[in-house]
Amino acid sequence: MKWVKSALTHLFEGANIAVVLLLWLSVGITYLDPSRFPKLSLLPLAFPVFLFTTVAFVIFWLIFKVKRVWIPLVGIAACFSFVRDYCPLNLPSKPTEPQLSVLSFNTHGFGGKDAIDADGNNMMVKYLAECGHDIICLQETYTAAHVNTLTDSLEPLGYHQAHYKGLTLLSRLPIIESEELTYPTLNNSGFLAKLLWGEDTILLINNHFESNHFSLEMRQKYVDVLDQTANPNRNRSVTDSLINDVKPLLRLMAEAAPMRAAQTNIIDSIVNEWLPRPVILCGDFNDTPVSYTHRVLTRNLTSAFRESGNGLGLTFRERGFPVRIDHILFSPQYWTSHNTRVDDDMNLSDHRPIYTILSQKSGR
Repeated sequence: MKWVKSALTHLFEGANIAVVLLLWLSVGITYLDPSRFPKLSLLPLAFPVFLFTTVAFVIFWLIFKVKRVWIPLVGIAACFSFVRDYCPLNLPSKPTEPQLSVLSFNTHGFGGKDAIDADGNNMMVKYLAECGHDIICLQETYTAAHVNTLTDSLEPLGYHQAHYKGLTLLSRLPIIESEELTYPTLNNSGFLAKLLWGEDTILLINNHFESNHFSLEMRQKYVDVLDQTANPNRNRSVTDSLINDVKPLLRLMAEAAPMRAAQTNIIDSIVNEWLPRPVILCGDFNDTPVSYTHRVLTRNLTSAFRESGNGLGLTFRERGFPVRIDHILFSPQYWTSHNTRVDDDMNLSDHRPIYTILSQKSGR
């Protein structure tokens, strides 16, 4: 029986090495421009699967063959920066003065009818009017009436506002100027604003990168695929049907990735021109922390969630799509982030708000 044990050990070794290589490949793809390799750019979406499997191998080897535990540990260590992007663990920290609190939230049209209370008021507007953050960046604010109500509520409290194509900025800091960003897009947008903070001017970018444009029918088919995949009694014809149902989603994702890459490169160029002056970049990136978009934009900016958040921080909760695609980035030379959170209690949108506190570094 010794040869059986040896054969199984070699089998699991091979499987572990294969998973580690896929893990590395999924992060390596983020260094390739999706406009050149649109289909390959989808592989980083599988990063959590490869990471979870690699962690499972750590437990497996600790139980059955501790001498082999180095395989998954090396695999994780080699891409640990991406692991921290995806699922950071941080101790609470106390912000110092001066500080700014920043919130980013895709409102999904202020929640639609489901957000209206018994008195006819929009509960999301009330939430935002009472949140108290210094800078509020909103996406998908297409309902002018709700924008006006929110603005009217916050103007007496000293807030200034800017609004472009479904994007809204509400800021306690004076807005010196603002302008819409020009980049290739189907129907998404972004804008920049220059905010006055003491003697400094902050470049604030509120952005909504290109969506994947899934129809409701496509999303429902994907959910059905998940349900059928969990069915152990499915036959070959069902499996073939599932594959056909997923293909349109993958095609749309591959088409949107190059457009997001182009938008990313433009914003990265704008940020680099403004640095080393302070920058805050907020919005719905439609990309996870392991992606070309996130990697490029965090070359010179820091992710607030990575620095002071904890866990997965899922900002998009629609069934079958649990991901963190809403981000707050900032100039690390200028600020330190504290206590970044995703507000799970605000569930009137398909997104959740993400917020952080930025404290200015000493000497600035």
